Amino acid sequence: MTKSTALAKDATAPLREVRAFLYLEPARLPLKDETPDAIGSEFLANVVLPAIPYLVRSLVDYTIALQNRRALEVGHVQPIQLSVLNRRRRAARSWLLAIMAGKRDGAVRHAVASQWIPTLTGTGPEFARAAVPGRRLIEFVRGALTACVFDEPSENLLSHAKALHVLESTLAVHLAGLQQIVRATVK
Repeated sequence: MTKSTALAKDATAPLREVRAFLYLEPARLPLKDETPDAIGSEFLANVVLPAIPYLVRSLVDYTIALQNRRALEVGHVQPIQLSVLNRRRRAARSWLLAIMAGKRDGAVRHAVASQWIPTLTGTGPEFARAAVPGRRLIEFVRGALTACVFDEPSENLLSHAKALHVLESTLAVHLAGLQQIVRATVK
């Protein structure tokens, strides 16, 4: 992604500066403080809870699109079974509710890394294959929930910022849990 820095026609001045997109960095484990901000968690829950059915549907549709793209590249296209869709819907709903509540404990990290993300990515018990699509899912969820938080203008954005902090710190912990289980299974 490039951003314009100057519109000068001078040959010595740079026309564009390349800036990297800021992907979410994994949190450092073990966590010092596992309790999220109460105001941010409450605000996040209030704005995300009404949108959970839509978010689940969009997350499952996104995973199906990824799986169909992989199947087209390999040349092995099959329709997705209803039981697989139901498992993905349950996994997506459980994960979104955990994010909404700001859950970061070891049990949730393990469920995210060993159950929910592999179910959503369709990789099954091969955790190493779930690393790249899992990171894409986390970024997708980050964008979707950020859109829920900042969906309307407000005079005071402090509660929005706190909710965004809870969201990003929770997803960073989930990403760290995913990377931790991938490293443990690769060795």
